[in-house]
Amino acid sequence: MGRVRLGVDIGGTFTDITVLQEDTGEVTIAKVPSRHSDPAGALIAAVERGIELANVDAGSVSLLVHGSTLVTNAVLENNLPRTALLTTDGFRDILEIGRHFRPDMYSLLQDKPLPVVPRERRLCVSERTTAEGEILVEPDHAATHRVFEALRETDAEAVAICFLNSFVNPENEAKVRDWLRQALPGVHVSASHEVCREIREFERMSTVALNAAAMPLVARYLEEVTPRIRSVLPNANVLLMQSNGGSLTVNAAKDYPVRLITSGPAGGALAVQRIGHASKRANLLGVDMGGTSTDISLISDGELRMTTEGGIAEHPVMLPMIEINTIGAGAGSIAWLDSRNGLHVGPRSAGAEPGPAAYGRGGSEPTVADANIVLGRLHPDRFLGGQMPLDLEAAKRAVMDKVGAPLGLSLEAAAAGIIHIANANMERAVRVSSAEKGFDPRDITLVAFGGAGPLHAAALAKAAGIPTVLVPPQPGVFSAIGLVMADIRHDFVRTKVARGADVTAERLAPIYAELEAEADEALIRDAVSKQQCVLQRSADLRYVGQAYEVNVSVPDGPLDAGAVRAVIQRFHDLHQQLYAHSNPDKPVEFVSGRVAAIGTMSAPKMQTFELQSSRAQSGERRPVYFDETGAYENTAIYERSGLAPGAEFSGPAVVEQIDTTTLIHPGQQVRVDELGNLLISIGG
Repeated sequence: MGRVRLGVDIGGTFTDITVLQEDTGEVTIAKVPSRHSDPAGALIAAVERGIELANVDAGSVSLLVHGSTLVTNAVLENNLPRTALLTTDGFRDILEIGRHFRPDMYSLLQDKPLPVVPRERRLCVSERTTAEGEILVEPDHAATHRVFEALRETDAEAVAICFLNSFVNPENEAKVRDWLRQALPGVHVSASHEVCREIREFERMSTVALNAAAMPLVARYLEEVTPRIRSVLPNANVLLMQSNGGSLTVNAAKDYPVRLITSGPAGGALAVQRIGHASKRANLLGVDMGGTSTDISLISDGELRMTTEGGIAEHPVMLPMIEINTIGAGAGSIAWLDSRNGLHVGPRSAGAEPGPAAYGRGGSEPTVADANIVLGRLHPDRFLGGQMPLDLEAAKRAVMDKVGAPLGLSLEAAAAGIIHIANANMERAVRVSSAEKGFDPRDITLVAFGGAGPLHAAALAKAAGIPTVLVPPQPGVFSAIGLVMADIRHDFVRTKVARGADVTAERLAPIYAELEAEADEALIRDAVSKQQCVLQRSADLRYVGQAYEVNVSVPDGPLDAGAVRAVIQRFHDLHQQLYAHSNPDKPVEFVSGRVAAIGTMSAPKMQTFELQSSRAQSGERRPVYFDETGAYENTAIYERSGLAPGAEFSGPAVVEQIDTTTLIHPGQQVRVDELGNLLISIGG
């Protein structure tokens, strides 16, 4: 038997697994309920279920890549381990002062987010490095150790170190880091120059504080789950998904857990990119609607859009990550009324425990899933292929008691209202990720995935002006499919500001040479062969006087004057696309150079099938409610496995499969392409 890869995506409601047999390209999928109190247990349950369904030997599994919301949830719930911060004397309040951004410009009563490290655990060291990297004050050994004693009394499990201008010259920071590890050997220590070596003190401090705070959490999780994985998969190499779309080793994850912030959604974005390449579609918008949230990612000209301006719960994270817009709208999002009887959906979610009312696990609040069941869009006896029957009457009671009766609406009107509001929330996020970034929705294909994405995609695409929806063959576990294809990746950055005539090949070449040397070392440590190594350069540029940068690619090979001119022209073009203006006559400032070190993983070619043009025949019909008619329509029901490539049919229709349900509205046309994707033509 050939080698086998596993991808496991631990979500808020379900844990998904994909089993990929490398020699045949065969894919097997499974879903198990997530366990908030035991995420490792859910992972093991998914692994055991996946290899059982695929009928493969556990010893043949060579790779397990998993994405997790462990760090994300801890930050969102303000449930991070006790953490302290060491910084330059006089600068400990940077973390709390932040950038003076006002989330609500006109509110006089808004609360600032609590800092990751409270003031009483932010301590100072007497040291100073200039912006040019000159050390003016070295840390005193005796005085610094007195600070360490104060640190000991805080009972902190982790300490972040962030000295002023250490991104230029980290000598002082590295020295204090080494002293601290010797003085407090049981404490996790994270230094900013190792995590985020670039300009902007607040963002750098926030990033290293989050990294330090997550270190004990991730270390405990990995120390628990690794031996459990070994007991089930004795020969598997274990990797974790990063926010940047690459995977990293267990040891690297312990040192840099902040890289895991959006690890689950990143797998979905990778899968969207892959299906775009296979179907020759350059511009795609991935809409991943799960039980708790919806994650939206954009593929432009076949490439993932990256950002270094991400964050979580209003805490900046200044690391390269796939640009993903996450909103609190999922199948488990709870519908509720405010004090004036205004209807809202989310962001609070019923999750997996107790789940929607229809799950029969004690939940009584109406959710998006309950509304879909009431409207006939989900069959209560076929959820997860019939493995998990749903309680239709409980869903009706929840929707009517909590929404319909208080608002004087019929059951159907209340359920349709819940769906309308959930879709409107997603529509706004879709526009933010497409039209508001300068991309014409008419040139985009919406890729619908996640357990609930295909139920809402056709209505969402119509509202957003997107002409085509693509539903992949296994949409419910699509993110897990992306995980098994993920490359190993490390990102390196240096800030060295140059402006105008100083932006020359002679100035930039040494920066990239230094970064590429570090990148090569990282891939060697990960035992990546030379044939698998790929280095990608980019640069952060801005017009002189601007405060924020635009990242543009830098060509491979020797940097000469022509290459630098091409990079600057690329900046002007991208600035025009993003902001609808550019100024080629204005001097440009180089801020930071970046290199991504990638260890490529082989990706089996997607199977293609011969098209056989035919009208699909539905096996049955049932009443399904549609807003277009305001009534239940006698709707054709198709089994996904019975739709051969080339099959065509029209809406209204429902397509059912074990991991999701796809809804096609009246008047919409569907065909199955050679890859087995459903292509829904939205029409006017």
